[in-house]
Amino acid sequence: MGNSDVILVYLLGTVGMLVLSGSLFFFFITYQKRLLRKQLELNQVKQDQQKEILRNTIQAQEKERKRIAQDLHDEVGAMLSVVKLNVGRIEKQSEDKARQVAGETKSYLDEVITQVRGISRSLLPPSLEKLGLFSAIEDMANWVNKADEVKVACWKSGEAYRIDVKTELAIFRVVQEMVNNAIKHAQAETIFVNVRFAGGISVVVCDNGKGFDLNEKMATGLGLKNLESRTELVGARFKLKSKPGKGTCAIICWKDNG
Repeated sequence: MGNSDVILVYLLGTVGMLVLSGSLFFFFITYQKRLLRKQLELNQVKQDQQKEILRNTIQAQEKERKRIAQDLHDEVGAMLSVVKLNVGRIEKQSEDKARQVAGETKSYLDEVITQVRGISRSLLPPSLEKLGLFSAIEDMANWVNKADEVKVACWKSGEAYRIDVKTELAIFRVVQEMVNNAIKHAQAETIFVNVRFAGGISVVVCDNGKGFDLNEKMATGLGLKNLESRTELVGARFKLKSKPGKGTCAIICWKDNG
């Protein structure tokens, strides 16, 4: 075999090795892409399943809240009102001491009835379905202010309008939770709630409480993650700002894509 034949064989062998290497490399890249695509699809399925579970859980919670609120209003509230009427009849027909006891009992009943109404409103604000988001927030603020411990100031910007009731309820629950956290944990004296209607709805909830380390809280606080997930389910965004000693501010944004 001459030198030219050896060179030809060498070249053919080299080309064959290159083609084989290229084919193997192409196969490897294609296989990796297919694996990545399958993994992304699997992750998407898991996310969809988690969202569906969360959506069903929230729906079940709201259904149970509605049932309890109706029972409190229709049954417990009615029974307490009847008891109050009977105590009033006893008060009118009793001697001085018994009248005094009956009067005190009526005062206790008034307080219990007010608390039951407050719990019922908290579970299912009647103004939400009838009048909308801002009215429900304003109603909640009025009930908190009646306790005369924390001042809740709320106002709106723009002309209020109605959106899907489920979306309104989801936003209201987030606002409600932020207000409750400010009262129970932040030791706040004042809470500001601003609702803005313009191409969507944005709600800002700020307090002058003790604040917290945001990174630490988001890493361990399941409640805050649930608030974030609840807003995502209705296509809204949830942002939180807080620093120790600087209070807390939450922003909920929902865009009107219609």
